[in-house]
Amino acid sequence: MKQLTLWLVLLTAFSQSQVFGIEKIKPPLELQEIQELIGQWKGVGQLKRGSTQGGWIEESHWEWKFGKQNSALVYKSPKGKFVKELKVSFEDDAYVAQGLNADGEKIELRGNRDDSGKLVLMNTEQTLPSRISFRTVAAGKRMVVSFERKISDALYTRLGEVGATRKGSLFGKGVQEVVCIVSGGKGTMPVNFEGQTYYVCCTGCRDYFNENAAAIVAEYASKKKK
Repeated sequence: MKQLTLWLVLLTAFSQSQVFGIEKIKPPLELQEIQELIGQWKGVGQLKRGSTQGGWIEESHWEWKFGKQNSALVYKSPKGKFVKELKVSFEDDAYVAQGLNADGEKIELRGNRDDSGKLVLMNTEQTLPSRISFRTVAAGKRMVVSFERKISDALYTRLGEVGATRKGSLFGKGVQEVVCIVSGGKGTMPVNFEGQTYYVCCTGCRDYFNENAAAIVAEYASKKKK
């Protein structure tokens, strides 16, 4: 009887740790506010807006990165003309982006969202780009990324701009979007648990779901009842 009681106590503690683990790494509201960027993107880059001269094709993707102590959004563009990778966190009331530019140099930018919701990040070092901005349009189906170089204390000049379309997006009316069971963002890839299909928005959420499926589904079901 004592062994059975001990087993039940341990099982309860384990179950609670799984649930509390979800709360522990829950991303800050500020990161959730920009999770519309999550997804796979393909677009055309322009050195000068409205001109195809010097243009290029660029693919990128955003995904969640969950850690034991914090969470971040990761931007990757392996063949990006200006930036290859950024890891965006939220610290001290600002978005902090650390990563690599196209030359393989380490960069760090800080910033916030403007009144329109555009994410604007600025680099205080000499490395390029000096400023990067991300915004979505067309109900989140398109993303515009601007890269700039600082020429004086208050002036910037354009390096280039990428206008990208979310892969798999449909511009027609009447398309019902599904929700990521982990982050609440746009669900784009299916995952399964006990014969049921759910959706996640990125590989980071997929991996986290696979590791914590029972607890996540239970929390999701509880929220739906409210």
